[in-house]
Amino acid sequence: MSFTKKLEFGNYTLKFGEDKVLLDLFSEVVMPSFHEMKYIRKIKGKGEYFFLDTELLVLDSSTHNPVLGITGRIVKNTKLKREQIYSSNGGLIDDRKELESAPSSSFLLILNNHRLILCREVPGAPTIQNFQSTSQYCLSQQYKAFLQSEYERAQKESENKTQKTTKKHLREVYPRPYLRITPLSDKQSLKDFVGRLKHIDDLSIKLLPTNDEEINNDDFWADFGRRREEMNSNAAKVTFSNTKEGLDGNKVYEQANAASELGNSEVKLKGYDRQGDTIKGSNDDFSLTVEMESMPRNVKRAAIAKFNQFQQLASQGVIKMPILAQATIDKVANIFRSI
Repeated sequence: MSFTKKLEFGNYTLKFGEDKVLLDLFSEVVMPSFHEMKYIRKIKGKGEYFFLDTELLVLDSSTHNPVLGITGRIVKNTKLKREQIYSSNGGLIDDRKELESAPSSSFLLILNNHRLILCREVPGAPTIQNFQSTSQYCLSQQYKAFLQSEYERAQKESENKTQKTTKKHLREVYPRPYLRITPLSDKQSLKDFVGRLKHIDDLSIKLLPTNDEEINNDDFWADFGRRREEMNSNAAKVTFSNTKEGLDGNKVYEQANAASELGNSEVKLKGYDRQGDTIKGSNDDFSLTVEMESMPRNVKRAAIAKFNQFQQLASQGVIKMPILAQATIDKVANIFRSI
């Protein structure tokens, strides 16, 4: 049976403290963190992860609103091990062997709206969770290098001054990066998941920090987001619960869908099905995936195919697009002009 390639979608939320986001340190930290094999995340006994074939790509060269993306591959370099085999003559036989393996996933990170599109190229390829962990590692390594570079530059510039810049001060100006990738939800998958539940005990929705795009869900969630910001909170959570009678399934779907479609909320459901079995679900259980009949092997052509599919899904309303702040549009335009 041949391997079916699917596109997976996530919201790549990168924060540097409370005031800086992905595009604010794009040239200094973000883009260098993706450079081919610059950093390698090693996991003892499990192999290593790294980026390959990466480049900054112009997806739309519009003068007023250009669209840029980072494309490439994430590779899991490992060894497959076996301890024994089965023989029809001798039964189970000890047979220890190793086989080198390097499954890969191609990706496109659209800078304008921070949407990540991942396609596993072969079985066992890196997942969105692997991408998040690897990207966080590479960002952290590049952040340390950037901070050291800034420290050395400040030391040279302040040789004749009595007060010198400290690393503590630089960490206050440039806080460490924190990455979260939230899968985009699929309306039908969410509806099917809710439909499986005969009785819904709890629905919890945690509104998470964004990359500066405006929260344009319904009025309730927009107001909820504003309250989070006014309270200077990293996240805000609301829980709906009725363990005795159960929550209304239709309303649960409406609220969960409204909160999750922009990929800036963590949704959790708990209940039981018609057989009485407890079922728990989160964003991963109703994430959006799209099967692809074919995907170019060339990374750049694959990125264009991903972007075209993304635009088609957005035009159909399957993917809801955030309203971009003018500052975000201007930052992307500045990067475009510097290429």
